Amino acid sequence: MRRIGIVGAGQAGLVLAIGLRQLGYDVTVFAERPAEEVRAGRLISNQCLFAPALQRERELGINFWDAEAPPIREIDFAAAGAGTEPAMSWGVGLDRPAQSVDQRVKVSDWLAEFQRLGGDLRIRRVTPEELDECAREFELLIVAAGRGAQFDALFPRDDERSPYREPQRAIGIFYVTGELDVVPGLTFGMSQVGEFFLLPGLSVRGPVHGLGFFGVPGGPMDVWDEVADVEQHYETARKLLRAHYPWQAALLDDARPAGPADLLHGRITPIVRHPVGTLPSGAKVLAMGDTAVTNDPVGGQGANMAARAARAYQDAIVERADRPFDEEFMHDAFARYWRHARHATRFNNDLLAPPADHVLATLDTAQRVPEVAHRFAHLFENPADYEGWLGDPEAAMAYLRSTAQR
Repeated sequence: MRRIGIVGAGQAGLVLAIGLRQLGYDVTVFAERPAEEVRAGRLISNQCLFAPALQRERELGINFWDAEAPPIREIDFAAAGAGTEPAMSWGVGLDRPAQSVDQRVKVSDWLAEFQRLGGDLRIRRVTPEELDECAREFELLIVAAGRGAQFDALFPRDDERSPYREPQRAIGIFYVTGELDVVPGLTFGMSQVGEFFLLPGLSVRGPVHGLGFFGVPGGPMDVWDEVADVEQHYETARKLLRAHYPWQAALLDDARPAGPADLLHGRITPIVRHPVGTLPSGAKVLAMGDTAVTNDPVGGQGANMAARAARAYQDAIVERADRPFDEEFMHDAFARYWRHARHATRFNNDLLAPPADHVLATLDTAQRVPEVAHRFAHLFENPADYEGWLGDPEAAMAYLRSTAQR
């Protein structure tokens, strides 16, 4: 069977590797850390996986945490106003529950599953200079090494698809345990200076809540650079809630940080890259996941897009049969993925901009018209609805008028 190499062991690379191994492909994964170090390390990310991505895991039989991870059954939204209560708020149930599982749990369990299936796991950090050596060993080499800068020169920025050149949010996320008086779902808050989210999840220590802040750079929520430890993060989070989301001021009163390594800070520049790289030897390599398309986490699309990428690339590989994995194949594989990813990317990028009038009108109408709230909430599950609706001001306002006439 054909030999596939995957550089990177995250949501995209491991789902693809496991899917291909189940079909009998000879797959090698290059991971920077073994499973036990991943599980014992710092928080990698915080994600909410919606139904389509969860379905892919279930198809592969790698949904190992369904009995333990708390289901996310609804989305609750609130926007800050001039007083202590939100200017607008609404909640709506999801048609199918979402789920949040700590990437440290997922990656470590999936590394073990990949090896159980007979996959070749190599613990080493592959540099750009070493890719040529790797490429000689495989019929297809895929780089799914995340959003680090080490492969920037190999996969240059696609200017037409990348509207931002700087990070649009300062990000601070951590896990808490304890009593939180919240709905059993994803809570999302918006203000003029940024956003926050809260959702239940499963971590290496059991059930937790993930709390994240996305601050506009240079604004009063851009505060994470000097935060050194989880206790300081906790106190900073309480201050941000009191100052910018006062209806949630008491949220953390009976909660505590889950653990000293359960936090992360950062800034991410949203970017789409040209997916095919040329090595010094002339060999071609294919980018995948965050290496190809990086979105700010404000829209909750990262892990969901990784699952989509894994499915799109697997289908492309299988359909290729015994034909060469040449440059044409690589562009076609990415194009297959981009048919979905373009919607998620547009949706996510627009969330980073100040909301336009038609978006504010939609969020306001959602308070009174459950159909509108339902449609907006399910954009996170399937952003394909976005461009023909909220991505078009005239279409959005026409839709609101139609709901008023029913």
